[in-house]
Amino acid sequence: MPMPLEIIGLGKPEVRFVWDEGKEDTYSARELRIRCACAHCQSEATGERLLDPATVPEGITISDMSLIGNYGLNVTFSDGHSTGIYRFRELQKTK
Repeated sequence: MPMPLEIIGLGKPEVRFVWDEGKEDTYSARELRIRCACAHCQSEATGERLLDPATVPEGITISDMSLIGNYGLNVTFSDGHSTGIYRFRELQKTK
């Protein structure tokens, strides 16, 4: 299971993940917010997206981040949203 060596993005409009062997993946805060799979943003029953991407501000930033075990990251966004868990295996892009 992938675990980043470094996560950089607090107070910024993007988050950079540094993985083993110097590989890096960068996501905009807005992209992460839109990808949120919490029950407020995606139906637990059907998987249907409930969040309208048009409601996510262009200038959204990362207000806080915390590790969830060894498998994911919880992010608090400048719009106040904070209920999503982003799994590292889904954030590590294959190249």
